[in-house]
Amino acid sequence: MKTTIRNRAAALGITAVAGLAGIGLASGPALAAPAPAAVTSTAADAAPQSVHYPTDTGIYADELVRAWGADNSERVEAFASPQVVEALNEHGSKNATHWVRTGGDGAAGTIYSDYENTVTGETMSVGVANEEVSNGGEWGAPHGVHKVQFGN
Repeated sequence: MKTTIRNRAAALGITAVAGLAGIGLASGPALAAPAPAAVTSTAADAAPQSVHYPTDTGIYADELVRAWGADNSERVEAFASPQVVEALNEHGSKNATHWVRTGGDGAAGTIYSDYENTVTGETMSVGVANEEVSNGGEWGAPHGVHKVQFGN
């Protein structure tokens, strides 16, 4: 019995020491390493960025609103139809970072996500083509937002 207890105690002791040594080896040098130099690239060697189109209509609308708030016109144009892009440009982007989604509803193949501006109190409804965006695949489609309406 004494041999079994000693063998188990020795095994546990060796495991504990090996575990601590492994942690020291894994984290010690990595934590002490200097930060890598900044990577610079030119427009010529930069790879084109793909746009992720969500298949959830609420997330899709949120992505458009975030892009508009960030003044990212390329992303807005990727998510919205030309008519919606024009309406957003005509409205202007003042206070565009203050929109909060308040709800949603669906009708005739369009899912509407409703937003309220926390600064101005203005409302906005963003219409996303349900079938086009929720195509059953992993990725949605471009230009899925085909309606936008502002209210007070």
